[in-house]
Amino acid sequence: MLSRPRWLVFLPLAALVACGGSTSPPVGTSFTPVAGDYVITVAPGTASAGFFTGNLAVSGSSVSGVFRYSNPGTVCVSGTQDIPFTGAFSNSVLTLTSTAFSNSIATLTVHLPLSTNNIGADLAGGTALITGGTCALASSTLQAQLIPTYTGPWTVTITTPASETLPLSLSESTTADGDGQFTVSGTTGCGGTTINLTGLVSGPTLQLTNAPLSTQPAIVVTANNSAEPVTVNVSGACAGIGTMTQ
Repeated sequence: MLSRPRWLVFLPLAALVACGGSTSPPVGTSFTPVAGDYVITVAPGTASAGFFTGNLAVSGSSVSGVFRYSNPGTVCVSGTQDIPFTGAFSNSVLTLTSTAFSNSIATLTVHLPLSTNNIGADLAGGTALITGGTCALASSTLQAQLIPTYTGPWTVTITTPASETLPLSLSESTTADGDGQFTVSGTTGCGGTTINLTGLVSGPTLQLTNAPLSTQPAIVVTANNSAEPVTVNVSGACAGIGTMTQ
């Protein structure tokens, strides 16, 4: 499982991925993709920025994944629509294609390797092109960001409306489900009660709930690990807003 420092809190993802330089690979070195949870930002840092969130799986020289697309400027496809991509990599260039958009073809080209920039983000650049349909996009830059796993022990620090500290232990799956999301389970403590949690990770966003509610206080945890410390919102029992750190 990958584990690395996460970074500064609550900047828009498009701004985060555009920040800082990255190290250059040695000339003549060939790189392969890293499987895992990704956010691919199209036209980062612009008003028309869009986001593909999902997974990449690698088999030999082939790559596949299922993503969901969000474009706040122009809603051209449902944010819950699964968009499968297939492709391959050669000479450190990964090419992914999908025809799952309505009357559109999306082509994403990522130039490997992932490089760690000066604020700790694992990024790779490239280009995106969507032809046809309402999602059409001229050739634009992209940033592919590998999202680190949530697996591990965490400490949740609630700062609003009152100070409170909760333990949180999480285990995230290493492979995605059919929607390109990663299942996660864990436990936390609230009001002296140990609470079992289950949920999903999609891109940087973690959503956890507990069940059955008849035997445990209701609690929902929503977190975003595109930042360090990770922002967290707890509703139900022990409700509050704060951060979670490892």
